[in-house]
Amino acid sequence: MKKFITLALAFFFICLLSAQNISVSSILEKYESNMKHSTSMIKAQISTTDSFGTTKQTFEIYSRENGDTLIVIADGPDKGQKILRLENSLFLYYPSAEEVIRLTGSALKDSIAGTDFSYEDLSGDNSIANNYTTVLQGTEIVQERECYVIELTAKKKTLAYQKQTLYIDTENFTAVKTIVFSASGKALREIISSNVQNVSGKYIAYTTTVTDLLKKNSKTGMTITDVSLNESIPSSYFTREGLTW
Repeated sequence: MKKFITLALAFFFICLLSAQNISVSSILEKYESNMKHSTSMIKAQISTTDSFGTTKQTFEIYSRENGDTLIVIADGPDKGQKILRLENSLFLYYPSAEEVIRLTGSALKDSIAGTDFSYEDLSGDNSIANNYTTVLQGTEIVQERECYVIELTAKKKTLAYQKQTLYIDTENFTAVKTIVFSASGKALREIISSNVQNVSGKYIAYTTTVTDLLKKNSKTGMTITDVSLNESIPSSYFTREGLTW
């Protein structure tokens, strides 16, 4: 009888774990489906506040389904600077020097133009299934929204973020909060998103705040002013040669 109970309990926990894995897959499938589109064009106002004061800039972000991303700083102290992400390579164009610099690897974690956003935050292929193992920790209320809490652990050491915790809205499947960690488990950056709106059938957070947890009083806010999805973008936008145009 004891053996039967032990086997029954073991079977129960196996089923429970299996159901949990199915739940994680379903949640992430809906989360990533919401972010998928053939192209996107975003205009945003970005304000960074630190111990030196507040800096405001205007960004234009062009991306396509494979993760290729072009970021143009249209106004502010770094006006004219361009960032191109192609797979795991970054190309930076500085108009004052009229040159293109290539960055790779750990540079993806560096900040963009003095903001608290990293290159990884605003560009590239963010496919979770391909890059991370996942564990569903349960649910939690964040920003008055019920969220699934999912822990991510990188499958490769080359990924910019080795660990992340996602708080995914249980209704619209957007990320209400994201915390990224170092390989040792130290929290590096917290990202809070709000003001979610439906754009062409996709839910997009129009307001995002990033806090650098390693700096004192350093915070960046991004407010989207315009979004276009699935519209044609010239292929030249995603070429190294196009950076100098």
